[in-house]
Amino acid sequence: MDIDERDIEKGQLPEILPKFYPNSISYLSELNDYRMYAEVWSNKKSAANAKRMEIGHAGYLKTLEFGEQKKKRKSDKIRFDYFVAADSLDYMLARNVYGGQSTYIQIGGAQTNNIFKLKTSFKSQSLHSDSDFHAEGYVPEILKLELDKLDLSQDAKINKHYFEISTNVNSISNQNQKELLLRILGRDDLFEKMHLLHKVGRNHIRCLFENPETVIRNMGKSNAIPKLCVAWPFQETLVFDFAGTLEFYREACLLGTLIRVNGNRTESVEMSGNSQIDGYA
Repeated sequence: MDIDERDIEKGQLPEILPKFYPNSISYLSELNDYRMYAEVWSNKKSAANAKRMEIGHAGYLKTLEFGEQKKKRKSDKIRFDYFVAADSLDYMLARNVYGGQSTYIQIGGAQTNNIFKLKTSFKSQSLHSDSDFHAEGYVPEILKLELDKLDLSQDAKINKHYFEISTNVNSISNQNQKELLLRILGRDDLFEKMHLLHKVGRNHIRCLFENPETVIRNMGKSNAIPKLCVAWPFQETLVFDFAGTLEFYREACLLGTLIRVNGNRTESVEMSGNSQIDGYA
């Protein structure tokens, strides 16, 4: 589905999520394809009439498909705000081979996460298949990764753990990190996409996680601790927070398909002509 056929809403997640078809919320790889298209489109221009030109892999830089006739495009908006992706996740515990406990994350769709379940009804999605909202290949399988195999460092300022990798690389030795980056950027042409990001000044990718010790301490009687997956605005370092909470992200954006009432989208004031997100384009 083209970016111009998608809807963007900004606000508190409990308020904006019920306006969308639940299984229409974009996954990370889908969101980042739109973001990368907008990023390279914005930064690379031809000399003649300053028209934006297509460069790189045609699979996600669809200049010809989207057309060059619009100077202000919806795709320009998605680079400059926090977006909650459909790749919700749960932090869970498992017994390791040494008899102790290890922490791992399970990343799935919005339907598998209690934060999404509590804030919206999934009844409406029974009328639509995933193919109504997502192109083939954008609905990923469930991914499980052990935190202690991600080679994490601690960020004391925000009390989270992270790994960071340069976009100017041709290989990734840590296979768990690679699997997560494939989730973020898609399974096709990973390193070509990273090199294109590097060309436009996006030099690193950083992934944030909950402190494993905090997970063990707070697990209690629960089998899992749900978190949100939040893509930060495009800057020199691209940040993806896999430990997002409603308390921290009081306002964020969703990219998906709004439920129509009597043929009209259930748009809020945020999407009016004077909204903040429109001002970025």
